Amino acid sequence: MRQLKLFFIGLLCLSLWSHYAIAQPSARTEGYWSIGAQLNAFNYFGDLNPLHQYTGTRIDFTRPNFSINVSRKLNHRWHLRGALGYGRLKGDDYNPNSLKNLNDNDRIGRYGRNLSFRNDVIELSFVAQYDIFKSTGRFYRRRYINPYLFAGIALAYHNPKARVAADYNGPEAGDYVALRPLSTEGQGLPGYAKKYSLFQPAIPIGAGVKFRLTDRLDFGVEMGFRILFTDHIDDVSGRYAFIEDLRTQVGPLSAKMADRSAERFAVNTGDDRFAGVDPKVLSLVGGITNQYPINPDNLTNGGVVTVPGFERRAGYGAYGTVRGNGNRKGSNGFNQNDLYLVTGFHLNYILTTRRHPRYKVN
Repeated sequence: MRQLKLFFIGLLCLSLWSHYAIAQPSARTEGYWSIGAQLNAFNYFGDLNPLHQYTGTRIDFTRPNFSINVSRKLNHRWHLRGALGYGRLKGDDYNPNSLKNLNDNDRIGRYGRNLSFRNDVIELSFVAQYDIFKSTGRFYRRRYINPYLFAGIALAYHNPKARVAADYNGPEAGDYVALRPLSTEGQGLPGYAKKYSLFQPAIPIGAGVKFRLTDRLDFGVEMGFRILFTDHIDDVSGRYAFIEDLRTQVGPLSAKMADRSAERFAVNTGDDRFAGVDPKVLSLVGGITNQYPINPDNLTNGGVVTVPGFERRAGYGAYGTVRGNGNRKGSNGFNQNDLYLVTGFHLNYILTTRRHPRYKVN
């Protein structure tokens, strides 16, 4: 609720600012409307792909993003742009290259956890764009090259899903299923956090450069982050729920999707996760067991329960232990929410139909 309040306050401020800017045009600068389309690369950073390993982002998880936009030039530097976009985010703990460095505990930990997701995101955004170089006069007198900065507000609809293991004993085997209804971390159950919303506010921020191709057509290159107020774009955030709560109150599929550490085959590649793995790695992630601690506050003395048909690696799936990074804070002191990166190209066409002569003929 607090994030939504901030979103609507930001929307109100941006609306008031744009009204003021339009009401105070430069006497020497034409305001005009333009429409455009954008083709982007879509990349996710979060629990399954930490931001600090940006240079190690897997290219095969980059997905296209498409958007259309309408913009208004307000004065000699400022533009206001509204856009509607769609793209798919994807992430997977399993990476065949994760185990090359046995000292990389972060990657080894994600290898053992073995969670994955995909998420189709629809985003509505409003941003203010600031041109580094001012352009005055009519639209056809704008600069040929102009870098710019932008920031604004957005609202994203998302719905994280994951593929069920092919050997799962149920009709969902091999299919993608929505994760929110499965309450994989107990969300919505008594004693757990409430369910996360599928509508999330975001802050777009970034930079680009545009090139004037013709009097009416601009080509641009742009990169921007979407700073989110949620850690559930990937459905991974807090702590493991008690498996018996999931199994009895939600269903067996919930328990299976909450902890996938014991699955032998990677769902997105079909690779055998245990074949040829250094025994040192397997010892780090723990052996397979079907016993689950039942007291998160006293894991060593709280007792265990054996759940037939469900297995986990000893370092994962225990009630109350960390599943994601939502309960931890980064070096900046803030919770480590997810974010995504939009990088791409756009074409914009100026709609102004009037054209005054460049010079007066007597």
